Amino acid sequence: MSDSFIELVRQFVYDRFALEPTAATVAGVHQYDHRLGDFTAAGFAARRAFSEEWLARFEGIDEALSPQQDIDRELILSDLRGERALFAFERWRRQPGLYSDVITRGAYYAILRAQAPIEERLALLAERLAEAPAALDAGRANLDPALVPKEWIAIAERTAPAGARFLRERIPQEIPDTALGRAVGRSLTPAAMAAADALDRYAAWLRTDLEPRATGSFAIGRDAYEALLKEKELLPYDAPTLRAFGEELFTETEAKIATAAKALGDDDWRDSVARFRKDHPEADQLVATYRAEMERSRAAVSAAQLATVPYGEDLVVETMPDFQRTTYPYAAYVAAPPFEPSRVGRFWVTLPLEGEDDRTVRERLEGHPRAGIAVIACHEGYPGHHLQLTIAADHASLARRALRSNLMVEGWGLYVEELMTEVGYLDQPDTNLLRLKDLLWRAARVVVDVGLATGEMTFDEAVTYMVERPKLEPPNALAEVRRYTLTPTQPSSYALGRQAILDLRDRARDKGWGMRLFHDRLLGAGSLPPKLLARDTGLDA
Repeated sequence: MSDSFIELVRQFVYDRFALEPTAATVAGVHQYDHRLGDFTAAGFAARRAFSEEWLARFEGIDEALSPQQDIDRELILSDLRGERALFAFERWRRQPGLYSDVITRGAYYAILRAQAPIEERLALLAERLAEAPAALDAGRANLDPALVPKEWIAIAERTAPAGARFLRERIPQEIPDTALGRAVGRSLTPAAMAAADALDRYAAWLRTDLEPRATGSFAIGRDAYEALLKEKELLPYDAPTLRAFGEELFTETEAKIATAAKALGDDDWRDSVARFRKDHPEADQLVATYRAEMERSRAAVSAAQLATVPYGEDLVVETMPDFQRTTYPYAAYVAAPPFEPSRVGRFWVTLPLEGEDDRTVRERLEGHPRAGIAVIACHEGYPGHHLQLTIAADHASLARRALRSNLMVEGWGLYVEELMTEVGYLDQPDTNLLRLKDLLWRAARVVVDVGLATGEMTFDEAVTYMVERPKLEPPNALAEVRRYTLTPTQPSSYALGRQAILDLRDRARDKGWGMRLFHDRLLGAGSLPPKLLARDTGLDA
């Protein structure tokens, strides 16, 4: 094993965190908790130069590496090549939320990551928030109306005020009533209030100044999109073949869901779904219902011995923070920090917003049908994201703790829905139909992802498609498509990753592996792209 390669990876990972202090905090690296980062044009030029330099350095390695190190090298290269594919797009000139969201996330995770006494973390947060007005000023200077899409302004107009509310309401609650706490509060409170005021001014500027002039597009273009597929995710698809994959999966799944509906006495699966949606927990019971389902699915995974559940992990179920609701209509999972010893993950449940009209509240709650909550618990908790990312966080490789492929993360989440149906956990007729409906939704994501990223589908066409084809509720379809525009290839990663894992499972069966052995080896490899997963597990031949 090459010690020089290990040191090279360490330098790369920590130097990259120095450029992205909030990302470092999220990951559990705390040397930079006092900083927000440089969001000027020069700061983004430095990020690009960093990526170009390290891409050349890892491409130029000529020493002998172990098989595991060679996989780490390929993982790092794939990530850097993905960044290179988007250089020309210049997201920093297009995305208003790039400047406002980092402030809210930087504050939230400074509180969430409890690696040090609260007074110390809040003192560092005071320094970080002092940089917030400058970051927003940089946004005003960098954003080009000819490049900024109105859809991204709509997102930031909602998340920035939510962030301001978080700073005004939550930060004072965190300051302990101790001598040291009061001393920290004397610097933190003014910094938090100033940052909140700056976020409100930024939202007003977006609405009154930038939005009337904005004429840009969120589409990265076919060339960049295909570069992400081939160079970052190491896939053989181009845009047309990926769209065809999504359409084929949609047709195949639609046939299965039609059969499931007929077994329930419905001629149209949409009638089945509409009926199941009427039975949902009320808003004040939603979190508790999800919590109970998470505990039940964890017990089922252990009883069936589907995979090894690591010692010391835990999963907290709580309400989605307001600043995340704009782009997460149902729920989301927040992994434990891979660079901290804690293995506590969080599952956020999206509740209706205060002040929403009765129809919107009803539609939001109908997005949580009681019969489908077990499916989400498996996807997000056990044996889904929480189990996979908790195991990945303990990998010995620094590269695999710092980097991850959406194909493994999201693909595993979707795969386990099928797995838990096969073992009898999700095979109740109503639950299985809703699982197939969600698979239909993931197939539709592929079609929409390709269309949005290449510019062949407009935002409104995508929303309509998600409402009419997989039958998402209108407010939830709107939030979903907003997120799709921000993360090209991520919407496709669910269906693509699921298929890749099913293919690997077939190879494992051919080798005589049992289910638990296959899952433990797959999860133990980290969050790698499928091509590298196959190499790491010995299933590439």
